[in-house]
Amino acid sequence: MKLPLTIPPMLAVPAPPFDSPAHLFEIKWDGERCLAFLTTGTRLQSRNLRDITFQYPELATIHRQLRKNGVVLDGEIIALENGKPSFFRLQSRMHATSEQRIKEERLTNPVVYVVFDLLYAEGQPLLHLPLSRRRELLDALLIPTEHLIISTCHPEQGRALFQQVAALGLEGVIGKEKNSPYLPGKRSPAWKKARVTKSANFVIGGYTTNPHGRGDLSALVLGAYEDEALLSYGLVGTGLSQAEITHLLALFAPLTRAQSPLVDPPRLAAVTWLEPKLVCEVEYLQVTADRRLRHPLYKGLRPVAPRECQAADIK
Repeated sequence: MKLPLTIPPMLAVPAPPFDSPAHLFEIKWDGERCLAFLTTGTRLQSRNLRDITFQYPELATIHRQLRKNGVVLDGEIIALENGKPSFFRLQSRMHATSEQRIKEERLTNPVVYVVFDLLYAEGQPLLHLPLSRRRELLDALLIPTEHLIISTCHPEQGRALFQQVAALGLEGVIGKEKNSPYLPGKRSPAWKKARVTKSANFVIGGYTTNPHGRGDLSALVLGAYEDEALLSYGLVGTGLSQAEITHLLALFAPLTRAQSPLVDPPRLAAVTWLEPKLVCEVEYLQVTADRRLRHPLYKGLRPVAPRECQAADIK
């Protein structure tokens, strides 16, 4: 049975939480997107079509957990901490490439493959079938194990699921049209993702430039106070319009300084440091263990005293 060498995954569009009898809702798993090609062996493909099989040896035999052969699955590889997906733990696995490091990481950060779609079975494409039918076939095909599970679908009540997910501190919810086909490589409104986001105020400690991108301002350097120390919280570049950049640069002109106001400044190739006088609001998904924001989005300047930006308030 010959399967395609690669399949670009179908992608979702952003949307607020919603209810709909025409949709199935499931948790948005915080991990690494993965398509599994299963014949007499297992081959794993990342979102950008890279072969990642060697990085996850505990998933090497998932082809044996199927009632049929010639299968392609779509899902997410996750690492758990206290029963919840931890992107911090998964990052260690994603960055492990040597045989020894992979062996060590497998013991400390084991992974689970959460499957949510079936694209091929017995070598035949199922992409044209409606999602509801693909899910029925998936449930009948797969035998769950410690490292292989099926993502649970919930009908109609997307808002209620979103509230539960937010209370648990998970990433979000995806709503998928029951009758939708699988569209490889397409970002389709048939799939809608609602993310649980947070926001906080940060001191602007500087800004970067990129000669290969924005020549005037590429990203803002963020900070927050812990006692007298201004700690680094990484960068934000998304959400900055050209009009806002022009406005910010005019405000920054009298605030430039030679040294970083941060006690632990990030290493940056092209940066202009600023007096810590201005505050902006940033929306984000999570704060990493090394105090960087995941998926940060600039929301604008705020009339807040810099000292009110406290690290203790940023979760």
